[in-house]
Parts: sequence; structure tokens; C-alpha cells
Amino acid sequence: MEKIKPSTTFDRPFNHKQNSMPRSPKQFDDIRKQKKQLIMDTALELFAENGFHSTSISQIASKAGISKGLTYNYFKSKNEVLNEIMDQGFEEIYENLDINKDGILTKEEFVNFIKQNFELLQTNMKHWKLFFSLMLQPKVSKSFSKKYEEQAAPIFKLFYEFIEKQGSKDPESDFMAIAAMLEGAFLYCVAAPNFFPMEKIEKSVIQASFKIIEG
Repeated sequence: MEKIKPSTTFDRPFNHKQNSMPRSPKQFDDIRKQKKQLIMDTALELFAENGFHSTSISQIASKAGISKGLTYNYFKSKNEVLNEIMDQGFEEIYENLDINKDGILTKEEFVNFIKQNFELLQTNMKHWKLFFSLMLQPKVSKSFSKKYEEQAAPIFKLFYEFIEKQGSKDPESDFMAIAAMLEGAFLYCVAAPNFFPMEKIEKSVIQASFKIIEG
């Protein structure tokens, strides 16, 4: 009797890669964004802990678990990584300002801006602690200040006009006082989050802002 040869069709190992659907352009874009954010988050941690100038691209790549070459596909240098971190932080802080984008800041929008930023701190305290720690490094602070001045001009204008419309007798001085108070409150919450309840600080900052404007 002739022996029947067993079929090899089911003897082959199943190759998931060969049988899986090809990724769509959106999926590739999502993966790229995730990798880029991973590099930025890792860099932020190392910059804050070891100092910007003491951290190399090789260290960032190693801690992120990716190759140095792949890292350079996303960023040409660690300075570019730093600039992206600063831009992202700036955008996250001010994206809640002038929600309807009509160029006019209302009282409701001003209060919402303060509340949303306290919520931003509370939901990702570790990130903002690292971010402010990095921004306070002397050489980084100098770079951030220059970048901040360029990007913040339209925002300062919104605040100034709002304070002026609220009846301030000295809008420029009041704006400086409120800005310093907000920055101090955010830094204080990051440095000592358990010292005072954040909700209490938020409420006090809102009340104090309008007291400053009213004179």
C-alpha cells in the first residue's frame, strides 16, 4: 500500500507577522508620537535629576530602552529635546486661556485658567515637579526665559487688557504681581504638595488676584 505523505500545511509554525494586517498610516503616526513622548519623558527625568549638561543622548536612549540611532531619528540633539519639552510645557499651561479664542479674556475664562492649571498640577505632579526643577537650572532658565518672552507676548497682552478692563489703576504692576503670585503658588504646590490643600491655595489665589486688581 502506498504511504500517504502527511500534509505540511499545518506543520508550519504560525507566523503572526505574515498573517497580521498591515499597520495603517494613523497607527504608524501614533507609534511615532508614543516613541517621541517616551524620549521626552525620559529626557525630562534625566535632565531634572542629573542636570541638562551632564546628560547625553546615549543615556536618554539607554534609559528609554531604544537605540541611540532611533533617538536621532526623532531629535537631532539634546538641545532639540529640551526645546520640545519647553514648548510642550508652555502649551499645556496656556492652552486653557481664552478658550473661545476671540482675543478677549473674560472673568470666567481667567478663573477657569487658574482652576485648570491647578488641576493640571494635581493630575501629574511628578511630571511638573521634574519640569520646574529643570526650568530652574541656571543655563536652562536663561534659555527658557528667552523662549518664554517670544511666545508669551500675545498672552501677556490678554492678561494686561483683562486687568485693565476690571478697573485696575496700574495694570502693568497688577499683572506683574498676579503673575508672580501664580508662579509662586504653582512652585509651592509642586515643592510641598502636602503642606496646604491645593484646593485652598487655588481659592486663595483667585480671591487675591481680584483684590490686587481692585486695589
